[in-house]
Amino acid sequence: LAWNVAAPARCSKPVIAAGRGYCFGVGFELSLACDFRLATETTLYALPEQKLGQIPGSGGSARLQKMVGITRTKDIVMRSRRIPGRQAFEWGVATECVPDAELEQATDALVEELRAFSPIAQRTAKKLLNDTEDSPLSIAIELEGHCYSRLRSSEDFREGVEAFHSKRKPAFVGR
Repeated sequence: LAWNVAAPARCSKPVIAAGRGYCFGVGFELSLACDFRLATETTLYALPEQKLGQIPGSGGSARLQKMVGITRTKDIVMRSRRIPGRQAFEWGVATECVPDAELEQATDALVEELRAFSPIAQRTAKKLLNDTEDSPLSIAIELEGHCYSRLRSSEDFREGVEAFHSKRKPAFVGR
């Protein structure tokens, strides 16, 4: 199950989790593996496995700890505490918190925003950030430099610079 729940992190494209209402257990773990989490004011996140005599088993507590630290993660996991969408946003778990009626519109807007960027730059950024999350700063900076150099020779970089100078929107091709 943990392998399947980690699929959004392995996907080369940006993955968005849009949640309204209850997002408990493996559903919360799955959303934590996504790149962006959109919550509403009625969203409630929880890892309630303690109530079943269990712990999260698909990476949820580990991912959550990286986002909010050990103290808050212990509070959420060990007490099966529910976290409202607004608080999840304030803590950095949710990317945005929007009114219930605006969730689909906010999700569509994020999709369109991401689609406007170079696919190769998006893939590179996601892989770099995921791969260097646990790396020492010096290694992360070195890998970032390698990725930057590779992208400088891409068609999309040339198109982006040309579009910038021409004051037009770029037409990225993903190469």
